[in-house]
Amino acid sequence: MKCGFYEADITPPLGSIIPGGFGARYSTDILEKIYARAFYCTNDGQSAAIVVIDACGITMDITKRIRERVCKFIPMSENEIMVMATHTHTGGPTLNWGEEVVTDPFYLDLLVSRAADSIICAYNKAQSAQLLVGHETLTGVSFIRIYRMKDGSLKTNPGAANKEKVLEPFGEIDPDVAVLLAVTDGGPIGAIVNFALHSAINSGTKTSGDFIGVLSDEMKAHYGNDFVTLFINGACGNINHINVFDEETFKADRQLVVGRELAKKAILAAQNAEPAGEEIALVEKTIQVRLRKPSVEALLKAKEHFDNLGDSLPLSTPKEPGYIETFFALQAFQIAADKRVERDVYLQLIKIGDVCIVGNPCQMFVEYGKKVKEQFGEHVFFSDFANDYCGYVPTPECMVPGVYEARLAPTSGLESDAGDIICDALTQMYQEL
Repeated sequence: MKCGFYEADITPPLGSIIPGGFGARYSTDILEKIYARAFYCTNDGQSAAIVVIDACGITMDITKRIRERVCKFIPMSENEIMVMATHTHTGGPTLNWGEEVVTDPFYLDLLVSRAADSIICAYNKAQSAQLLVGHETLTGVSFIRIYRMKDGSLKTNPGAANKEKVLEPFGEIDPDVAVLLAVTDGGPIGAIVNFALHSAINSGTKTSGDFIGVLSDEMKAHYGNDFVTLFINGACGNINHINVFDEETFKADRQLVVGRELAKKAILAAQNAEPAGEEIALVEKTIQVRLRKPSVEALLKAKEHFDNLGDSLPLSTPKEPGYIETFFALQAFQIAADKRVERDVYLQLIKIGDVCIVGNPCQMFVEYGKKVKEQFGEHVFFSDFANDYCGYVPTPECMVPGVYEARLAPTSGLESDAGDIICDALTQMYQEL
């Protein structure tokens, strides 16, 4: 087997829009550079490549453009390439959302070229290597962000000020840290690390890879400056870094703690890793999932909000208090006017020996990631944010008021059964392998 790694700088210029909030944030500084990091492997005539981009999300159009460029330069098929985003909330302008958050075509051109070139360079650097897979358990840095309140309701991130009203977290995290390490005669050259945690610790105006950048730096400090670490974000739709009962988790620079702890576990997992195997197999599938539509009551509530604002509606902007209600009211009418009743969800599996890398474009709740791992029954690297962005997929129990991830918007529009539908499709694909 041959493997190669490469990373390319994709840091946007200052003044770029930063996705990840209801309104536009414009970058004013660079806390750290952000990257597209690629892994390429080949064995017995079959190849596979993964590129992970420090971005809040990517679209299918970005994936297609990256694939097309790669295949012009090296002998690969488009279905052999998986493109992922880390979901950092301090990345470049790759998504459209709301009134102010829009993509930058010039940045997208740069991103596509650099991401594709990182795969091409990983291909060029490929050398004989062995892949090893290992696991460790990490707790204390990731927490369920949906809580059952003492009044029986569910609420996303209720805040420290409301902790006396909180009963308990509604669910359990996935503590699994999975590592796929590539080792040559000269030593380790790169790794893929999988863990489920919202990368939204940094949310200001400084470009950053969040805790993923810290993870990369720590891995380089241990293995050498040429070592490349790809981070695959797991099923983190209802997981973030905040524990409402622990003030330490609210402190600034928390990404340093998270990244360093994750690196320690990744290194330990690598030290205890076992051969992963070499046979490469691939499968892809596009399924259709129904879209939710706003209820009559939701549309009437949106109209009432607009009527109350009257002529001051244009003044309700992301910088003003109460804008969130304006945002969701706008979304209700826009979604109602959208004639589509379903959308494509593109799924992809890359199997290398005993390791299965799951390419899922949704922001799945952790329960679904665990379900897939249990059904596959081996080394599973489950991803959110792969190849496209299809929004949050909560469990049916969480499709209630108070749960942000269930509120109808471009970030949450799939039917309540979407999680099980996607898991069933992935299981069927796995059986085909």
